[in-house]
Amino acid sequence: MDKIIDHISALIREIKDMDRVKLAQELKEIVYHTKKQLFSQIPGVSAIAGILVGSWVGGTFTNSPVRGFLSSWGLMKGGTHVVSTTTYRFISVVLPILAMVLTAYLVQKAMKTYREKQLEKSRAYVSLLKEEVRSELQAKVSILDMAKEAGLISESEHRTKMANLYQSYVRSDRARIEDILISKLEG
Repeated sequence: MDKIIDHISALIREIKDMDRVKLAQELKEIVYHTKKQLFSQIPGVSAIAGILVGSWVGGTFTNSPVRGFLSSWGLMKGGTHVVSTTTYRFISVVLPILAMVLTAYLVQKAMKTYREKQLEKSRAYVSLLKEEVRSELQAKVSILDMAKEAGLISESEHRTKMANLYQSYVRSDRARIEDILISKLEG
């Protein structure tokens, strides 16, 4: 128990020492991905994770002492951990939402890292292209930069569009397959 308390207090200290602007930016990203997952028509990876956590909660916990006792003896199918009705309702709603939010955030962070690595590779390849193609690409990049500065697109959208722009100039079969996989992951 002391280990957990020490870990939580260390985490709180790290959050207090964190740059406020960066923390606000991370919180905006979490809120953005939460809204995206909650209000999208087709469930993504994180929504499916929330459903799985919800089914785990439903199968592990129960709100009735009688049902919990019968389940622990194998006489009934269901949860074996007895909790109050209020606690059961709280964890059956909040826990899946938290799992969905956390998964959406982590998937987007992983995708951001992947896109940045791909962008670096593409930028290296673009230097090998003809001068006229590079100037055309630079003109498009400057338009994207102006759109970001004007507030028409977010930082995340800017990075994604930049990676896609560079990728279109260094297209390969492998890149097309990766695009299909990434679009499926992002849901």
